[in-house]
Amino acid sequence: MADDPDGGGTGRAPMTDGAIDKRHVSAENFDRLLGGGVPVALPVAGAPATLIFIEPRVPELGLRIEIGAEGDAPDTGLRNIFARIAFRDGRRYFEVVVTAPELFHDAYPVLCSVADRVQLGRMSPARALRATLDGMSSLLRTPDSLSREREIGLFGELLVLGGLVDGLGVATAVEAWCGGLAEEHDFGLPALDVEVKTTTSESRMHWIESLTQMVPKVGRPLWLVSHQLTAAGAGTGSSLPGLVKVISARIGPGRHQDDFENALTHAGWRNEHRERLTTRWTRRSASRGYLVTDTFPRLTPDDLRARGVVIDRIPEIRYRIGLDGFTDRHVTPEVIRAACTFEGWT
Repeated sequence: MADDPDGGGTGRAPMTDGAIDKRHVSAENFDRLLGGGVPVALPVAGAPATLIFIEPRVPELGLRIEIGAEGDAPDTGLRNIFARIAFRDGRRYFEVVVTAPELFHDAYPVLCSVADRVQLGRMSPARALRATLDGMSSLLRTPDSLSREREIGLFGELLVLGGLVDGLGVATAVEAWCGGLAEEHDFGLPALDVEVKTTTSESRMHWIESLTQMVPKVGRPLWLVSHQLTAAGAGTGSSLPGLVKVISARIGPGRHQDDFENALTHAGWRNEHRERLTTRWTRRSASRGYLVTDTFPRLTPDDLRARGVVIDRIPEIRYRIGLDGFTDRHVTPEVIRAACTFEGWT
């Protein structure tokens, strides 16, 4: 992810009246077309081939951008605007669609902004959509930040992601990261799963958020990667925004960059966090990997049921484990070693 939320200063279209008038139909003329009640296609001059369409009978207002074989449609998390991949006349398109007719007038400038970011700013459609929606939401919400707990947790997950990028390659690493999605574990690798826990305490103590978090899936080993962080001195370690920048650079442009940024968004990251999250972190001790087996300190549904506990009567369980002095005698796979040793400092 670049430092500038609009792509390093090139992602935002020049906001001059002349540029807007030449590229897009005016709001007044757009309203007349809306009132006509017939399908409309409004080409936007530039590359890639782009048009804004109105389908009154569906009803839909949308932006259609021709794309190649790569690129997916991100989940916007919104009710009335979504992205999809469409195939028309043997060509593949990225479409941004608005489904509420009462919002068509207000949504038109949003679609124009996405088109400008793609054609003038050279962003991918997915990244252009995300940047536009992020910009709009920033105008409407009060300043916020990640909680310290989530900042530390995301920092730890990114350390693992960086190690996996170096050890397994960009595609496998990025596709394995679940980000903030409602998955049982943080990473789903081809042969195993990884749960990441990060603490800033002097002891290797970690919170476990549910009874199932430390339960391996059938036939898949589960490894816990434990990080201990501490605040770093000036010029050492890395802030969370710095780590995001380092890993974004390692991933490079293209589809996997879009996937990475989409996962970051689901994990709670926003571009405006860059200025507020200034604490630099470094490792307090070496990160370690533990195979989660029957001897690993944990609570599971089977353990409680075996003791006659009616776990349906306990809607939520959160507990803490201590791993200081805990010895894991299993051979640590190379992929877990890579996940534990990434040095993404800036």
